[in-house]
Amino acid sequence: MSPADVFLVVHNHARTVRATLEAVGTQSVSPERIVVLDNASTDGSASIVQDVGRALPLEQIRWPENRGFSAAANEALRRSRAPWVLALNPDCRLAPDYLEKLLEAQAGRDRERVGALTGLLMRAQGEELAATESIDSAGMVVTASGRHLDRASGRAMRERWLRSAWVFGASGAAALYRREALEDVSYPAGEVFDETFFAYREDADLAWRLQRRGWHCLFWPTARAWHERGLKPELNRRGTPEVNRHSVRNRFLLRWSNADWRWRLACFPWWALRDVVVAGACLTVERSSAPGLSEAWALRRQQRARGRANASRALVSGWLVARWFLPGHRVRKVRS
Repeated sequence: MSPADVFLVVHNHARTVRATLEAVGTQSVSPERIVVLDNASTDGSASIVQDVGRALPLEQIRWPENRGFSAAANEALRRSRAPWVLALNPDCRLAPDYLEKLLEAQAGRDRERVGALTGLLMRAQGEELAATESIDSAGMVVTASGRHLDRASGRAMRERWLRSAWVFGASGAAALYRREALEDVSYPAGEVFDETFFAYREDADLAWRLQRRGWHCLFWPTARAWHERGLKPELNRRGTPEVNRHSVRNRFLLRWSNADWRWRLACFPWWALRDVVVAGACLTVERSSAPGLSEAWALRRQQRARGRANASRALVSGWLVARWFLPGHRVRKVRS
């Protein structure tokens, strides 16, 4: 079975990071290396990681300032070597066979170019990340308005969520990536996760780039994990002003980096209508998010240049990628 590494980006996660790391330590397929990058935590997270890490093949890096998730994740990736790498949130607890199930699922699927996998993530609660009955994510799906959503988020378990499927992407909370695929879509400076995003939507950007290069994402529900998730999708825009500002800005960065004219045509007018709604909200009921619009505008040339570079390297027709965003095509069956 192919070896895998694990990385976590931590920023003030003292309450849950112990449960996360202890679960990593009990995996039936032990990771070769665990990299934890602490993004200027001030709540004792680093001490907890150091304590738990004594019994694990763990390297901890501590940054004096918060440089954002994307930059931290890229640095953690540079310090790992295995052909598979699990991106894990510090508020997510893995079942003991999570890695084993996903590695088994991709075996023998070389023709399908599996670049990413995700299990069925359930909601967790409390310091021990105890299981609940609600689903957190059954894979990432996308809509014609340009939104990306965690499938079944906040819903009760149903038979349909127990079927394996090809999905657009994996939630960054517990996503297993093929290193070859990550290197294939990285930018020239070695950015796997686009550091312009800082935080939020960077996993959707990566998923879009993987799709355009012909790498597929497999949802495998027998692999289970429990994710607390601070910002719950079903609560809509009840996050902090900072979170909402990043979300607004990155919505436009995501599209400028990935959407070609075929996508814009296939998904019109839904994305245009959504843009009007988002901009209108920022100028009226959610003015704290308005800086996100100006920040996005200031970055438009940079992101559009990345978009042209991504388009020039695409191996999959823009029409085929756009189908993922249309009703009836957001999930595809897995054939045995």
